[in-house]
Amino acid sequence: MSHEHVRGFVLREVALGEADRLIEILTTQKGLVTALARGSRRVRSPLLAATQIFALSDFTLFNYKGRTTIDSAELVEPFLRLREDLDRLVCAAHLAEVFHDLVRDDLSDDRMYVLWAYSCHAISSQPDPLLVTHVAQLKALAVSGFTPQISYCQSCKSTQIIEGWFDFQSQGLVCPKDYRPIQGQAVLRLSAPALACLRHILQSPVERLFAFNVSDPVQKEIRVFSEQYLTVIMEKKYQRLSLLQDL
Repeated sequence: MSHEHVRGFVLREVALGEADRLIEILTTQKGLVTALARGSRRVRSPLLAATQIFALSDFTLFNYKGRTTIDSAELVEPFLRLREDLDRLVCAAHLAEVFHDLVRDDLSDDRMYVLWAYSCHAISSQPDPLLVTHVAQLKALAVSGFTPQISYCQSCKSTQIIEGWFDFQSQGLVCPKDYRPIQGQAVLRLSAPALACLRHILQSPVERLFAFNVSDPVQKEIRVFSEQYLTVIMEKKYQRLSLLQDL
């Protein structure tokens, strides 16, 4: 039996029984922690606010025989706007699923914790939460070791490439003079502004990650690239963002 104190974000919550929650918490110390919050769905529960989805809270955990329960929790930041605005809710729920899939096998990675913190704030406050979400998921993939190769041409090895075609199978870039279309090949043309934007996303520190402006056509390129690259890397089709198109 042991107690421990952690600070973390609630990435996922599952209702159990009449009043309980099973939540998954992103922490710096232990990575992703699964814990039972007994009675936390009751209106008068002291755990109610601190265990809601997306909340940042300080938790006291009790570990016994391989099971973790929450003894107490204190809310630090509720990120209410993520739950009150439908577009922001869908974006945050999608990104939480991506982060969950990326960190579930890791013991800890404070870079993902910090990235999630900045991403939550950006989705809450910036005018285009959908663009923020795609930027954040590309950065999360890179942090997790899945950086797309866009620094040089796969064919001629030139590092002076300013636009080209991205091959999703080989996960690399080919310059216009060396690109040869192949039937059935999954490729996407990236314009010079889009390629520059992607390089900013992959190279910038998280503090400057969302500090840029691009035109609507470039935003569309980034979103299309991000969606296709995520599907290829994770071998999974994420469905939540399609809700925004349906609406």
